[in-house]
Amino acid sequence: MSALPHIQKEYRNLTKDPPAGFRVELKDSSFFTWIVWFTGPEGTPYAGGQYKAQLTFPKEFPMEPPTFRVISSFWHPNVYPDGRVCISILHPPGVDEMNSEETAMMRWTPVQTIRSVLLSIVSLWSDPDPSDAGAPANVDALVQYRNKRAEYDAKCRSLAEKSLTELPEDFEPPCMEEKVEVTKVLGDTFDYMVSEDDIDDDDDFDFSAPAPATSASTGGATSSDPAQRYAEELMQLRAMGVGAGVSDADLLSLLIKYRGELASVIGDLS
Repeated sequence: MSALPHIQKEYRNLTKDPPAGFRVELKDSSFFTWIVWFTGPEGTPYAGGQYKAQLTFPKEFPMEPPTFRVISSFWHPNVYPDGRVCISILHPPGVDEMNSEETAMMRWTPVQTIRSVLLSIVSLWSDPDPSDAGAPANVDALVQYRNKRAEYDAKCRSLAEKSLTELPEDFEPPCMEEKVEVTKVLGDTFDYMVSEDDIDDDDDFDFSAPAPATSASTGGATSSDPAQRYAEELMQLRAMGVGAGVSDADLLSLLIKYRGELASVIGDLS
């Protein structure tokens, strides 16, 4: 299957239920390039800032990771001068012989989601000097963070204020609260099958369409029904041989618990 259906699914999930402090939109109507707006997390010198970033997907996605580049001026040990973010989850699959602290599981795998990427990045803003970081992307920022913390914080706060002057007139701040859905698992088994031809072109994918209405004929299931929402993730787990002795209902409960993040489900079962 090509990259496009995977990217479309990620985009649909994140526009309907984005992580707190994030908002995504397409750049030039291309699913392969997103604009990501994020709010500086409280308790950090980035607080109060509204930053613009770009997420770019390769044609090989999800086998290869996307790249995340902060477009706004940003000061952080793990952000290169051109804005590219250096973080384990965005490193290609495999092992880095130059960084023994970074295991293969910390790097990108096809089961990772863009939600987990965004959450990992925001946690990086709160911890600029993690033990497993390896070589810094910005040596000057790291030296200043370690030796002149007050100056580092002041520079970050100054850039946070600058980011507010660069916002478009129609800017809408990201929501700072996540939706919480309480759903009931209706059954142990279900069928799910989709053709790539069904999602073959950007124009065929309408994210403005309302969710299907609940009806008796569908057993009360809507797009929020966990059996439908996490059908693809469950299929991936089964294809990988994960949870051989675990029922579909139990796997579905774990998918709901971890919001579809397969790496977390696999970790729970291991």
